[in-house]
Amino acid sequence: MKILYIITKSNWGGAQRHVFDLAVYAKNNGEDVMVVLGGEGVLRDKLREANVPTRSVQEMWRDIDIAKDISSFIKLFKIIKEEKPDILHVHSPKAAGLGALAGRMLGVKKIIYTVHGFAFHENRPLYQKAMIALISWITMLLSTDVITLYERALRETKHFPYITDKLHLIHPGISVPTFFATSSARQLLQQRTSLPFEKKILIGTIAELHTNKGLGYALEAFQKLASHSPSFIFFIIGEGEERGQLEAMIKEKDLQNNVVLAGQIPLAAEYLKAFSIFILPSIKEALPYALLEAGVAGLPVIATTVGGVPEIVEDMKSGILIQPKKSDEIYYALEFLLNHKNTQREYAQNLQEKVRRDFNLGNMLTATFKLY
Repeated sequence: MKILYIITKSNWGGAQRHVFDLAVYAKNNGEDVMVVLGGEGVLRDKLREANVPTRSVQEMWRDIDIAKDISSFIKLFKIIKEEKPDILHVHSPKAAGLGALAGRMLGVKKIIYTVHGFAFHENRPLYQKAMIALISWITMLLSTDVITLYERALRETKHFPYITDKLHLIHPGISVPTFFATSSARQLLQQRTSLPFEKKILIGTIAELHTNKGLGYALEAFQKLASHSPSFIFFIIGEGEERGQLEAMIKEKDLQNNVVLAGQIPLAAEYLKAFSIFILPSIKEALPYALLEAGVAGLPVIATTVGGVPEIVEDMKSGILIQPKKSDEIYYALEFLLNHKNTQREYAQNLQEKVRRDFNLGNMLTATFKLY
């Protein structure tokens, strides 16, 4: 069976990890696999290490650019024509729309579109949201099957006409990372900053430095926390286009002794036990892998009620859910957890049990390949 995966960006986020898990599993099971991606980032490197063939379409990127989009479509059309896949599995809006159209034109019989969240939930002008919704609908019409990763996305897609019979809910899953012990993880992270960790509470996140992650709102909360409780360090693992803005904000709010922008760290989840609390202040999410990893690591979490997050975290039972863009809510949630150690342990245990039970990698792979 020839499987061709297409995804817009080759960085390392949730959608890219999803494609990586599927492609490597298929390759290891003897399938003929190739991944087409935009750029030459971490995803391409990881796939090559796993001996999964890749092809890059340099022009394919997230933002709209008519000339580049036409060029991307032409290249995708040629690749699909050359590879003649039995299954075309498309991910992320740009690659999904262009890939599904080319696949239909070339007569690919099985075109599967995995929805990793809808971009019309972002802070955009109304006309852009309407255009994105229209393109999403057309992509689903062009596909033979549509996979949603969480219940909310399934409910939203049911509002689009003529696609209900194509819908499948398949939760993503993770394998349990090999975590460093707490002391070892703290020591290794200490090497990445000159700030002293001794007697400090480490609060962490793993996130792309992008406006969708809401990190600026977290910095506002930490500024308030630092005014009377400075014995913490907020450790941000990840890289992205917002680094400059976040660096300026850290300086403006005098948080140089409390916040670390650690950059990209390979196998970042292995360091999670260094943290006492994990925070995900996102404005937009699908179903975030970082939150699943924090859960299986046994951390208490604070996260926003966006995307599929409420399907992972039950408010005040396995974590604290807050509204997006509300720095005061982040602050009060941090204050509560820092002052209630027993509650931290209770929430962490409940979330760990939930993730292990409901978000298993084996279940995700079995369900997806059953659909193939």
